[in-house]
Amino acid sequence: MSWIIGVLLILIGLVGAVSDPSGGSPILGIGLAIAGLAVLPPVVSLIRRRATFYMPMWVPPVTSFVVAFVFAVIGTSVGLPAETGSGAGTETESRGADSAEDRAEQVAEIEGLISEGTVESTRSALRKLDDRRLREDVAEGGSLRPLFDRATAAAEDARVRGEINGYIARLNETLPMVEAVFTGRPETELVINLNLETLNTAARLLRDGEAFASDPQVREAMAELRRTMVQKQTAAFPAMRAGYGAIKDQAVWENDMDIIVQGGGNRTIRFIAGIFAANRNIARFEESVRPVLSPMRFRRSQYEWYRGSEYTYYTLETPDDAEIGYWVGSTFTPVPAPE
Repeated sequence: MSWIIGVLLILIGLVGAVSDPSGGSPILGIGLAIAGLAVLPPVVSLIRRRATFYMPMWVPPVTSFVVAFVFAVIGTSVGLPAETGSGAGTETESRGADSAEDRAEQVAEIEGLISEGTVESTRSALRKLDDRRLREDVAEGGSLRPLFDRATAAAEDARVRGEINGYIARLNETLPMVEAVFTGRPETELVINLNLETLNTAARLLRDGEAFASDPQVREAMAELRRTMVQKQTAAFPAMRAGYGAIKDQAVWENDMDIIVQGGGNRTIRFIAGIFAANRNIARFEESVRPVLSPMRFRRSQYEWYRGSEYTYYTLETPDDAEIGYWVGSTFTPVPAPE
């Protein structure tokens, strides 16, 4: 057993001494090797013969092992600090250089993202500045704070630019729809409703552009859409009113009612039927048709109980055909051109 223990300690010590020549392993390894020698049977016998007093069999190997191990520990504690300190210093310097290099690369990448100027790139720059290695410098107003402020400003500019570009795209998409507004005399109410819906949508879109009207591209696109709307409205509204009168007149003839559209620009509509001899019927009928007549910009609705009879009329407060705005029920909201 002593042979086995001794040989193992010697081998472990030699391997440790050879494996790390720059650290404390050689000293510790030598100590283990000496301890291994001390427990070999020949060395134990030699120690017992040289001893001047009787010792139990286990004393020499244990004593020699302890002495050798203490020697190794003391040697390690003395030898390691200088080596370790030097290694740590070198390693710290290396890490510091790597950290500075990494930071410089990060800053250069962030600068590139800011220069790119898109919503995605500027947001990415802000995310990189939120890295744990940079966050503290930014929060404490260090050298990266101006970079953070530039990234924040660039992100806001990119956001606004993105909204402006999106709005211009909507204007460009709406323009062909307005150009397609039918200016002939419609034969179905569907055509009238499509025209009104298209013009209403375009007017609301122009209203939304007030927030971006300071941008030259926006102003140009808005002006083009507005010009097209004026041209279409001045031609389409008189035709829609005439078409509506004809469509409704044909639909109600079985009820002994006549509907006639007349006047300059077809802005007066006459309803002729026996039921309109009663004022109550006139009031109810007017209430039901007012939300339909107003968006087509009729100016007057007139009720007769036979042709040439006395009549009752209502004045509808509606805008000129060229005026741009949108309707909610019977209420018109104008959309003036930006100043």
